[in-house]
Amino acid sequence: MALKKAVKNSDGKDAETAILQWFECEGEPATVQSLTDALGSKFGKLLVQSVLEQCVSAKKLQAKDIKKARLYFLNLAEAVEKHGGVCPVDPARIELMQQIQQQTKLISDLSKELNTLLQKPSSLQRASNIALLSTECAALKQRVENVKREINQGHDVKKVEDFSLLIRRYNRARELWRERKHMAEHVIDAILGDSCDSKDLAEHFGLISDQEANVSLNETAITFPRVEGLANV
Repeated sequence: MALKKAVKNSDGKDAETAILQWFECEGEPATVQSLTDALGSKFGKLLVQSVLEQCVSAKKLQAKDIKKARLYFLNLAEAVEKHGGVCPVDPARIELMQQIQQQTKLISDLSKELNTLLQKPSSLQRASNIALLSTECAALKQRVENVKREINQGHDVKKVEDFSLLIRRYNRARELWRERKHMAEHVIDAILGDSCDSKDLAEHFGLISDQEANVSLNETAITFPRVEGLANV
């Protein structure tokens, strides 16, 4: 078991060395599959992928995800430092790699922007939403107007009810006045008879006549204005 593990670790180390040498010599980006093929299938695809990710974690390589593909690049700063300030890669290839990295970043940014734009509603959807919201807004405005109208009508009804109560109280007061006057006249006639004069009223009952008080039930009547809804009052 220990021997098998040692062989496995040895394969991983050899694979890492071969992969880093390939990037230093070729200076090109690669995917797991393209690098496996470039190494002549000397190492399995799973091993190559594992070593690549380890190198990315150790910052020996860089990686960029474009769509469904993951590209791996040589970390130029790491390579220069490793070789004492002298990069073994051809300067033209370094420049090309830098351009590729810039283009890759640009493509990645554009891809993110495209995804953001695709998530936004289309002009047709926006028009539909605007129409729907406009309809809802109009309905709400109509509801507000209806509520205002009902409130105003409620105030009018309250005024009519108050006015109706006032008329009823007025009419009731006049009826009581008339009834008490008739009652007083009956009492006076029963006690003093028809010969009773104003002096007798004052002496026996402490009363004075309407004429002496300058009061008239008919002349004090009030004519109320006609109000709709008070026909039966």
